[in-house]
Amino acid sequence: MTDKIKELRKSKGLTQREFADILGININTIAQAESYRQNYTLRLLRRLSETFQIPMRWFFDEPGDLDDTGIYKILDRIDTPKKMKIKQVVAQLDLAEKDDIELVIQLLDKLTVSIKRKKPESPED
Repeated sequence: MTDKIKELRKSKGLTQREFADILGININTIAQAESYRQNYTLRLLRRLSETFQIPMRWFFDEPGDLDDTGIYKILDRIDTPKKMKIKQVVAQLDLAEKDDIELVIQLLDKLTVSIKRKKPESPED
């Protein structure tokens, strides 16, 4: 978890001091946590989550790229049966051959183009 929080800080281009100031905590808390001498509290994790719009589960999931947080936002909008179907598809992709994965990516590219075309235009002022 410490590595993820350090990744978050660095992805925002913040020094330890700037990060601490944003969170309203002492820089020593950040420095000690990043050197594995202190753990982050649940209260601080909540503050990080709210401040940087990161789902709490991101801190605990493995692996976790910051870019993956968009996936959590999408999954939070989907009902449970559909989430289960997505998990099944991902599990199958994990077993798939490289050529099969390429076909799936091509299909997703076509779907993405189709979705972009269907997006309603925003009204002009």
